[in-house]
Amino acid sequence: MQPRWRFIAEYSGFQIVWFSCAIGAARDSNVPGVVATFLFLMLALFARRWSHREIAIVLASGLIGVIAETSLAATGMIRYGAAGGVLAPPWIIALWFAFGATVSTTAQLLRGSTIIKSAALGLVFGPLAYAAGERIGALIVTGATMQAYAVVALIWAIALPALLSLQAVINRPGTVT
Repeated sequence: MQPRWRFIAEYSGFQIVWFSCAIGAARDSNVPGVVATFLFLMLALFARRWSHREIAIVLASGLIGVIAETSLAATGMIRYGAAGGVLAPPWIIALWFAFGATVSTTAQLLRGSTIIKSAALGLVFGPLAYAAGERIGALIVTGATMQAYAVVALIWAIALPALLSLQAVINRPGTVT
């Protein structure tokens, strides 16, 4: 179990990354978010002694982000600031990588029936984060707004439990990494 100050430091760091990504995107720049993510990941992974298990979760989260955000952009449900071409922009993908660094801490905080709790958290907080990003000007939810937010909720209701399940599997005693 981590000391309380590490929980606070990690989530505070992630919030700094989130704001850097959103404000940068609102100003049509990927740089602030990508730089903040890089620094956050270096600190978070250093604090965990560059654990291969933690790196695997970060990479899995990034991959989910590439697929989810590129799909949202390709369907036209979301239009991102600082557009990235064929894939979703680097700032939103970077944000998913940064989120991956918080999965172990989230698992510790949720203790117990993490699939149900995390799915509920994803359903609620995923769309709230996108709504906040939209208010800042980082993205625009286009077309059928309720449908787009429902898809975002579904993505997060699947992604968060999937990442927590992966984290549980790779941290199981006897698992080779």
